Amino acid sequence: MSESPVLLESDSLPHCATSELDSRQPESLEPVDAAAPFNRSNADVILRTSDNVDFRFYKLLLSLASPFFANMFALPQPGPLDKAADQTKYGLPIIPVAEKSFALYKLLSFCSPVYDIELPVLENLDVVMLVLDAADKYDMKCMGKFIVKMIIAPEFLEQEPMRVFAIACRYRAEAETNIAARYMLRFAIWEPAYVAELDFISGSDYQRLVKFHASCGQAMSQLVRLWSLFPLPPLDCKVCRKNGLPRLSLKSYQDSVIDALRVRPCAETLMNTEWIEVLVRKAGSCPNCRDRVPRKMVEYAKELAVPINEIISEIHLEIKPY
Repeated sequence: MSESPVLLESDSLPHCATSELDSRQPESLEPVDAAAPFNRSNADVILRTSDNVDFRFYKLLLSLASPFFANMFALPQPGPLDKAADQTKYGLPIIPVAEKSFALYKLLSFCSPVYDIELPVLENLDVVMLVLDAADKYDMKCMGKFIVKMIIAPEFLEQEPMRVFAIACRYRAEAETNIAARYMLRFAIWEPAYVAELDFISGSDYQRLVKFHASCGQAMSQLVRLWSLFPLPPLDCKVCRKNGLPRLSLKSYQDSVIDALRVRPCAETLMNTEWIEVLVRKAGSCPNCRDRVPRKMVEYAKELAVPINEIISEIHLEIKPY
């Protein structure tokens, strides 16, 4: 009688969720079969994970995805009854792998035909790195490129832009690296905290990010010639002026905008509530203006985003191959 398949973690669960598989100790448990679709009887090889879960899969699919496995299977293979043969199960050779079942499930899902299984969900960047490391280990270059394209999803960029940049840069994914670098313009260059993935890129790579950020900031001075086309929203009203409240000169107002954009060269900078509050205090705006200015500034930032993005598009972050 065959062993009962073990249920793998659902793709909907976060990577850090505690599961039976995570707590399995290989030295204390007998191997069990993975759940469908990795328990098919017509498979021709078994991959056994470090937590003793057996995945039945196909040599052809592994060979197409991985030169590592293609070379392995090209070697003369002993028969199932050959005493020189490695361990077998169901008459199939067993290949031990260092990955845990959680990671191997996702890796093999990427190797499977799209009509056979849905693409696995990569819940967070920790999961991304698990799968990318495995793909890199087995020389699955095409799969690695495909997975790297997934890291620029909004949920990853918004939560951990520096990690996205470092991962994309590590795998020399130029388009994704540039997208992450542009997202980083929402922060002052010194604001993002250290992330472990920075250890896998060179100092030159990080220096190019700093240079890109600085170049974009310096280029914001080009907006000076666009004030007539994009006049700044007023910080005061007739009531303010009638009551003789302090006013911020137009030149100081424009300089404040340019200075803010030099530090964080993106339209989102002008939507920052703390920065807007400083401006209205300098202008001595009345209560009505203090309520109105943030809304007007958001509208203005959306308009100014067009020339800002055009200026930034002229600046390229160079990613050199290793």
